[in-house]
Amino acid sequence: MKPVTVLSADATNELAVVTEARKEAKCWNAVENFCKPFDFDDPDKELTGIAFLVVCDMLLTGFDAPIEQVMYLDKRLREHNLLQAIARVNRVATGKHRGFVVDYIGLANHLSHALSIYAAEDAQDIQQGLKNLLTELPILEERYQRLLQHFRSSAVTDIEAFVTGALATPETEVAVVHAAVGAMKDIKRRADFEVYLKKFLQSLNLILPHEAGHLYRGPAKRFGYLLRMVKERYKDDSLDLADAGAKVKALINEHLMDLGINPKIPPVELLSDDFMANVRKHAGGNPEAKASEMEHAIRKHCTVHFEEDPAFYKRLSDKLEKLIQEHKDNWEALAEAYEQLREEALGGRKEVVEGLTKEATTFYEYVLHLAFDRHEAPAEYRQPLKHVMTRIVEILQETIDIIDFWKKPVEVKKLRGTIDTELLLSNIPALIERHERIAVEIVKLAERRHRDLIS
Repeated sequence: MKPVTVLSADATNELAVVTEARKEAKCWNAVENFCKPFDFDDPDKELTGIAFLVVCDMLLTGFDAPIEQVMYLDKRLREHNLLQAIARVNRVATGKHRGFVVDYIGLANHLSHALSIYAAEDAQDIQQGLKNLLTELPILEERYQRLLQHFRSSAVTDIEAFVTGALATPETEVAVVHAAVGAMKDIKRRADFEVYLKKFLQSLNLILPHEAGHLYRGPAKRFGYLLRMVKERYKDDSLDLADAGAKVKALINEHLMDLGINPKIPPVELLSDDFMANVRKHAGGNPEAKASEMEHAIRKHCTVHFEEDPAFYKRLSDKLEKLIQEHKDNWEALAEAYEQLREEALGGRKEVVEGLTKEATTFYEYVLHLAFDRHEAPAEYRQPLKHVMTRIVEILQETIDIIDFWKKPVEVKKLRGTIDTELLLSNIPALIERHERIAVEIVKLAERRHRDLIS
């Protein structure tokens, strides 16, 4: 990447430094590369990502760079030239909501005269498209109040005192954090919070670093912290400020780092070694917060891994729901029970059906659900079903242990046909009736369990 490139036309008697700058711009193909986005995946890659072009009379006409967002003017421009200069930043691009003109010389004073050459209607349209930065201030305040109201409507009455740092003690701050995070249990309220916060940060990013925005810097940091805590509590990976403006994102990330939270590291997952330590840290002695974070971590774990062993993770989910019904609001009891459930998830499948291996048991229990929609087969079909599933698992293990098997459609189709034949020859009516779907599901499960099958 290159930060600045100077463009200059050939001229006689020019300074050596100008000649050198012009040659460099030509080498970099500066105009073309200015129109391209930065290559953040390879920041050292040459000839891409020019941040600034310094020009005198060039690129005011016939230059189309939608990515250009800011123009700094320190030269007097009039009439067509002034309007053409402004139009350089008034192009739509992904992630770009508006263009900016930084006026060092007072060109706004000449704008009315420049517009006089246009018809009244056209001049009015152009004038309305140009706004002073501070016109965003009322919008920023309205979006700030909407954020506060979002929490107040959930009985978090001290939210403004928290985000402005006006609470008297650390204990009262912790209480507000737990109340605010707890109020976001409903997924829709979390989604609304994220949307309202993004809008607020969008306005603040537009105004900063102007002093008018300084009042909102503290609330931005603390609302950003609350969003991170909500993400941690509910293991909600959809909550993200990745597309927030660079200025406010840096503001929030710096605040999180000061609090010992690395914003680049995702929430700790259920089976991580430091999961319980993180839960205790976030809960701060609040049993409801501890139980809530553990509950959502278990839910997420079951959802993410469900397709690896549907029967096992269905049982785990059922146990979770049973615990919630049994203990209701007894948070200490719930937290203790969740720790035991976490240990069960950590250990993975331990129980196997008599006469079957661990892998055969996994497929057997899944087929029970597909064929009989129950945890056990009718007595007369138990042994035949065990025999069929043992045979199918042997076929899987013999077939898929080749390089890139799942990238070979012909081989996968052949395997599905072989399994389908085994089901049709099973003499088990429930398998025969649903043989095509069961064959497809067995092959899908085999692909997800490839490593376990061949180990």
